[in-house]
Amino acid sequence: MNLKKEIAGLPGSPGVYIFLDAGGKIIYVGKSKSIKKRVSSYFQNKNLGEKTNLLVKKISNIKYIKVESEFEALLLEAELIRKNQPFFNFQARDDKNPLYIKITKEKIPLVSLVRKPQISNSDFVKGPFPSAKVMRNLLKTVRRIFPYCHHKNLKKPCLYVHLGLCPFPHASEENKIHYLKNIKAIKKLLSGKSKFLLKSLIADMQKLASLEKFEEAQNIKKQIAKIEYMLSEFRDPVEFLTQPTLVDDLSAARLQSLKAVLNLPKIPKRIECFDISNTAGKEATGSMAVFENGQSQKSQYRKFQIKFKTTPDDYQMIREILSRRFKNSWPKPNLIVIDGGKGQLNVALSVLKKGSIEIPVIAIAKKFEEIYLAEKPLPLRLEKQNLARQLIQATRDEAHRFALSYHRLLRSRKLYNRLQKTPN
Repeated sequence: MNLKKEIAGLPGSPGVYIFLDAGGKIIYVGKSKSIKKRVSSYFQNKNLGEKTNLLVKKISNIKYIKVESEFEALLLEAELIRKNQPFFNFQARDDKNPLYIKITKEKIPLVSLVRKPQISNSDFVKGPFPSAKVMRNLLKTVRRIFPYCHHKNLKKPCLYVHLGLCPFPHASEENKIHYLKNIKAIKKLLSGKSKFLLKSLIADMQKLASLEKFEEAQNIKKQIAKIEYMLSEFRDPVEFLTQPTLVDDLSAARLQSLKAVLNLPKIPKRIECFDISNTAGKEATGSMAVFENGQSQKSQYRKFQIKFKTTPDDYQMIREILSRRFKNSWPKPNLIVIDGGKGQLNVALSVLKKGSIEIPVIAIAKKFEEIYLAEKPLPLRLEKQNLARQLIQATRDEAHRFALSYHRLLRSRKLYNRLQKTPN
């Protein structure tokens, strides 16, 4: 087997890589944001340590499974390690036991990251996970969505209660019921049952809204949004194990659907999405998110600091960033997506017309996820399950996230500069 040729053909996308020995046995499983970059590092760096050098010598074949998010990669990596018990995954822990997420079976269940000797048969357990740092970050994210307890504290609320990260179930029966719902949700999330969890939360939200409990319904809506952002089209690890090409297959299906829905002459292999972020026109920023073959290409994202407007004017800001984008010799997109409605779409079309640029343009408005097309007076409304809508939303969400992060950075810098100039 020619490993150099195999490595050259690896994708630069997120996923899990699998090393096999000459007998076809799995000897190591790892995950990375870029499969190709991570696997290549094993063969480029000669100072890897005794155990890793031995691993590299035994690699005879390399397999991989692409995924769509770090969360998927974490669960898939743990599932593969659990099923195959690769020798080097456990040796690489420097004789320490691997890490697991544990939820105890008690009246008030506790959630924690533990080593195997601390696990009993009655506990809910997920793992093993190779990285303590990554798992702590994951649990922090989960805790912001579904607050939980990680130690017994029967007397008074701890710091986590005051931070909103623990509902203090000991305070009342109502708190306990709410807490147990959180635990049930966390178990579903960690078991790959995200679709069932979201369906259940949506039903709860609708029920609360019908009872005019709007504040509680709004809280669940926020939970749903956070889960959807974290999961990024999350799927059960078993789906990836039974269909290793799942990500590519989904991307291809979405692109085919997009071509059909928008009546495009060919599949849009490169999609660019643009968004604006500002606070009353101040520290305004723009972003360009790039998707190639239906998958995000973060290294090609671009950010713009708005130069010519200091008052709220999304139309002129869109005009500015599109004009600046086409002054650069970046690869030409097959489709442009604008975050906004008919007005933003018309501005984008005018920029392209002025530059004699022929590229299909659409806009997507957040409120009802309506899709505006140049040749149609009324917007399209596609079902949530529609693959074309999913892809358009994914590009919009990435552009929005990127623009907002840059806007927040500029605001933070301005605030810092003000504080520096303020006399003591």
